[in-house]
Amino acid sequence: MDENTQKLPVISDHCRGSYHHGDLHNSLLEAADCLLEQTGAAKLSLREVAKHAGVSHTAPYRHFKNRAALLEAIAIAGFRRLKTLLEEAEASAPDDIVQQLRAGGLAYLQVAVNNPEHTRLMFGGMMKEVSEDSALYAAAEDTYGTLYRIIDTGRARGVFGGSDTETVVLAAWSLVHGLAMLVLGTQKINPATPAELDAITGSVLETFLSGLRA
Repeated sequence: MDENTQKLPVISDHCRGSYHHGDLHNSLLEAADCLLEQTGAAKLSLREVAKHAGVSHTAPYRHFKNRAALLEAIAIAGFRRLKTLLEEAEASAPDDIVQQLRAGGLAYLQVAVNNPEHTRLMFGGMMKEVSEDSALYAAAEDTYGTLYRIIDTGRARGVFGGSDTETVVLAAWSLVHGLAMLVLGTQKINPATPAELDAITGSVLETFLSGLRA
């Protein structure tokens, strides 16, 4: 692969941070976020996170009782960030529901492709095995609810068709997530720059939206 066809970069910040006084929880999550992209969830440990946050190896246990709790906190933060992006897409074009959905889809692709290990943690099935309580489910439902609201509003305004909102939401999410997985996992779809990713995503979303319009 030559210098003109490099894959989009993942998180570029180095992982060796420093403890923010009085904010150990977020310091640990920042270190864990960065390490996750380098090592993957399977190799992420509380000891390594503590080392890169610049605290003692016992410090993480003040906030996370075990590794599963840390992974869940990372996934929850990811869903909350995704919800924020969808809300920003919704607010960006109050009178254009199609643009809201397009902007939300593009934001999802950009985040997923630039943070592949985080995306795999959130959606790869691992959290079903390690989930500690209902907080992760609630965060995922809140994110889903934002997308549901955008599409339901579009159907209520007569912009979108479809048999029912739930099915349309599932179709839209499946399309965008499936495209993200194809970009991450194959050589067939290999955007070299953010602009190329935007172009591919825009074309796929427009095809979907053309069929969805009432």
